Amino acid sequence: MKQLSSIIIILLMAINTRSQVNNMDLQLKISQLGLDSSKIDNPQFAEHLINVWVMQEREENKFNPYIVLPIKKWESIFEKQYCKTNDPNLRAAIGIHYSSILIDLSQYEKALGVLQQVYTERRRLTKNEYEILLDNLEQCYKSKNEIAKAISIRKEIIENKLLSNYWKIYKACGLREAAIEDYLLFEQKEFYNDNNKIIKPNYYNNLSRLYFANNNIDSAVKYATLGLSKIDEANQDKSIQFINKKEILANWKALYIGFLGKCDMTNKEYIKAIPKLKYNVDNGKIDIESNTLSMIYLSLCYLNLNDLKNYRLYSDSVKNRIKSIDAEDVIRSYYSASQQYFAKINKYDSAFRYLTLYAQYKDRMTKGIQQNQSILLLGQLEIQKRRSELIANNLNLINSEKENKNSRSRIWLLGISIGVTALITIIIALFLFQSLKNKKTISQKNKELQESVKLTGEQISKNDLLLKELHHRVKNNLQLMYSLLNLQKRRNNNLEIKNNLSTVQNRIQTMALVHENLYNSGNFEYVVAEKYIETLANHLKSIYKQENRNIIQNINIDSTIQFPIDQIISLGLIINEIISNAYKYAFNDNKGTTLDITLAKINNTIILEINDDGPGFSKLQIREDSLGLKLVEIMCAQLNATIDTSSTNGVSYTIEFESNNLEL
Repeated sequence: MKQLSSIIIILLMAINTRSQVNNMDLQLKISQLGLDSSKIDNPQFAEHLINVWVMQEREENKFNPYIVLPIKKWESIFEKQYCKTNDPNLRAAIGIHYSSILIDLSQYEKALGVLQQVYTERRRLTKNEYEILLDNLEQCYKSKNEIAKAISIRKEIIENKLLSNYWKIYKACGLREAAIEDYLLFEQKEFYNDNNKIIKPNYYNNLSRLYFANNNIDSAVKYATLGLSKIDEANQDKSIQFINKKEILANWKALYIGFLGKCDMTNKEYIKAIPKLKYNVDNGKIDIESNTLSMIYLSLCYLNLNDLKNYRLYSDSVKNRIKSIDAEDVIRSYYSASQQYFAKINKYDSAFRYLTLYAQYKDRMTKGIQQNQSILLLGQLEIQKRRSELIANNLNLINSEKENKNSRSRIWLLGISIGVTALITIIIALFLFQSLKNKKTISQKNKELQESVKLTGEQISKNDLLLKELHHRVKNNLQLMYSLLNLQKRRNNNLEIKNNLSTVQNRIQTMALVHENLYNSGNFEYVVAEKYIETLANHLKSIYKQENRNIIQNINIDSTIQFPIDQIISLGLIINEIISNAYKYAFNDNKGTTLDITLAKINNTIILEINDDGPGFSKLQIREDSLGLKLVEIMCAQLNATIDTSSTNGVSYTIEFESNNLEL
């Protein structure tokens, strides 16, 4: 008994001695940073603390300060200074960096409280501190699925020229394809020093995770492997030097290797994933959220290999850590893993409890994503309009003294705006098409979950209203462009430019009619060909109307034919170009009086015929640089259509394509 008591006393003394040594080491590190703990109540201590933090380049590389001191020690020091400082300027500056530490600890709720207080004092901040404030606020709002507030902060960031992309917002809304596209288009690659070959790790880290979220595992592995190779290159390049280079790159390496292990686990290659996840758990301890997720994935690998002992080892570590983490990804993943474990050992009460907790988080996230998508859809055109206005203002300032060049620049700018609007329309159309497909799956699941039928019906009604409003806004934006071109045309006396502007207006009107039909019909997927083509032909007739001339339009359209939005736009642009050419050349100088338009379906083929009784033309008369004919060829290619042209008795166009994707 005496021996046991002696052993316990020795162990307690050893633990106490080790604790004292650790405290002495921490005090030594704090002193080496130039922080005098004895002057902690002096206001100058807080100012010096901020300078020391900034010198550690946290915003350049968030891992660096935590290599110098443990993250919990930084939290303790900043928290004391934030709570005791009365100077509003100093308190706001301390709050900015204190919130960054809380976010790195995944304590988003606590960080948000600090940031909201600092935001009211934002006029006291430097430009760099203001940028950090907005970035941290956006990150906290996204973690809470408050995307409307996150979008508002992102607009403020862009208005102050601090950033120019929305990929983080798209990701939080579940619009992963849009997030990837925005990231590739607008995210700037950052290089080490003046080295323009080795990209910093954060770029490929974000890109690979975007592809993973979009279930594109092969692309995720590709870019993660590429990012890992860049880390090795940076390690070997002696010209690249920065504070704690070795430790920082080692942590990035652990982060990438752990992510590749996650990809292996997703592909059910558990044995292959285990050493990679272990590497991240052992070597990537600075990023607490990522490290904890790797523990969860590692425990799941062991669970799927029926190694329950190792599962419990890592699961217990996560359970102890999760109490201090306010990260929904970590909590949701832990609940899912726990449910699988208890189901495997036949403890169904516990399994059901964790399944219920997981479902609550999942449902909240799904509902949040649906709401966020609606908010984003309504704000998307306004976002793009703001970008276009900023570009236009910059061009006007640069070319203010060159009026002639201004006219051409504006035309190009309008062309770019049309292209961007068309791109947005296609993206939204694809999204809507996917949404309509998903309704069938939702309907089937609603039969099993009858309690959610009412809520689902209300959500679908809201979405339809939003889609209708969206088509209305797109139509209005196109009409606005049409009017702007009209104003420009009136101010210009050059006949050629006027004709070119009229041609562009007709193409805009062709697309606007599609959205007008969608808005008025209530069918957001298909457009009735008969009504659309008649409206388009009558519009062109009114545009090219000549005095003392009555052009007869014989329109024969199968009333059962409907086209999806992408095909009707392509077909409308083809018809616009052909009819416009007829009015310009066939009916000019009393040469022709009749225009025949026929659209029919024979077997599985759609046939479009447009004939005029004009004088025809020779192929030698066709200009090789004719934009109209090139546009017809491009649109035919998009429809996989064949086109046959004859100019024997007037001009005749015959266009044929398969009707596999049409609703008849």
